[in-house]
Amino acid sequence: MYKKTNIKNIKISNGMQKNGYTLIELVMVIAIIGIMLAIVIVPLSKFRKQEALQNTTNAITSILNEARTKTLSGYNNTTYSVRIESDRAILFVGTTYSNGASTNEIYTYESPTTATYSLQGGGQIISFVRLKGTTTQYGTITTSVTGVGTKTITVSSTGAIVRN
Repeated sequence: MYKKTNIKNIKISNGMQKNGYTLIELVMVIAIIGIMLAIVIVPLSKFRKQEALQNTTNAITSILNEARTKTLSGYNNTTYSVRIESDRAILFVGTTYSNGASTNEIYTYESPTTATYSLQGGGQIISFVRLKGTTTQYGTITTSVTGVGTKTITVSSTGAIVRN
C-alpha cells in the first residue's frame, strides 16, 4: 500500500535527486545552536561573577578573623594586621606592612571582584590590639563586581567583623 521513502533520496520535481543539506538548512541549525548557547552562557557568566563576589567577601572576612584571632590569642607574642588593596588582601605580622616579607599571606581577589575601603584614619591597614582584639582602624570594606552588586564587611572598634 504505502511505499517506504528514503528522505535522503527524495526526487525533486525536475527529476534531480537531493543529496545532503542546503545552505539555508545549515544556517538555521547554526542559528538555533547559537541561540541555545546564549540562553545557557549568559546566566552561567552572571552566576560565576556572583560566586566570585561571594568568595572574595568570605576570604576577606576570614583573613580579618584570622588576624584578630591570632592577635587575641597572643600567637607568637605579636600582633597581626591586614592590608586591604583594590585587588588583594594581605595578612601580615606586626602593625607595619613590609612588601615582600616572607610571613605575608596574600589573597588575590577572584576576577572581576574589586574592593574599596573606608577606615578610620584614612589608611588601608587594620591592626588588632594584642590580647584585646580591638582596633582603631575600624570602618567598612566593600567588595563589588560590575553588573552583579556589592557586599559590605564592617569592622567595629571592638574588632567585631560583620559581613552583610
